[in-house]
Amino acid sequence: MLKHIIKSLLDKSGIIRGPLHRNDRAGALHRAWGHVFTNHMVGDYVEFGVYLGASFVESYEQYQLFRNWTVGQLQSEELWRREVASNYIDHHAFFRGLDTFEGMPENNEGNATFAGKTFVSSLAKVESRCNRAGMSSEQYSLYQGLFSASKKALTRDLRKIAILNVDSDLYESALDALTISEPYLQVGSVVMFDDYNAFNADNRKGERRAFREFCLTSRYKFEPWFSYMYSGQAFLCVED
Repeated sequence: MLKHIIKSLLDKSGIIRGPLHRNDRAGALHRAWGHVFTNHMVGDYVEFGVYLGASFVESYEQYQLFRNWTVGQLQSEELWRREVASNYIDHHAFFRGLDTFEGMPENNEGNATFAGKTFVSSLAKVESRCNRAGMSSEQYSLYQGLFSASKKALTRDLRKIAILNVDSDLYESALDALTISEPYLQVGSVVMFDDYNAFNADNRKGERRAFREFCLTSRYKFEPWFSYMYSGQAFLCVED
């Protein structure tokens, strides 16, 4: 039965069936988790700017796709595949999401889309969405409030980060997200910005400005990896 389930996840070339060639958020998260599992990285998923929880839940579903594949590798006829899977299978990624859930904070970015009180959400609705997707309380946590105010609660239990999704749009929010996350990044971490090219890709605004300033002080270097959707950009965390 297990071999049948795993076989249904693969195409004829043995590649996992998933949205690899899609240019939407599902495709981006599929590629990110594919990178994590291919390299057997140990780390969690952290998302700054959850809004309604769509990307948060999508990330969990893409993670589960690769985890199911790894379980199948335990039944492989090839010894090395079984050994690699057995050494990695005990790691379970944890999902952490942060948002005010009350809309964008007041700001002077000058963009109507990201003005104060846009993107109003609800903590209860996002929790319900997570639960419907099969996420248990042992797999995720949501933090309500400004990122700076949630820092203590977040970092109390935060482990190394495998995927950092910065979807907070605004300069100050994105800089807070990056600064809080920096001690938990590692070589190979994926850093995603959903609105990297917002504000007409102006380096003086939004996530671009925050990332440029962050890179000046971070001990890591970041290589552009791929773009996605209309304004998203993913980077890989590397060292010289």
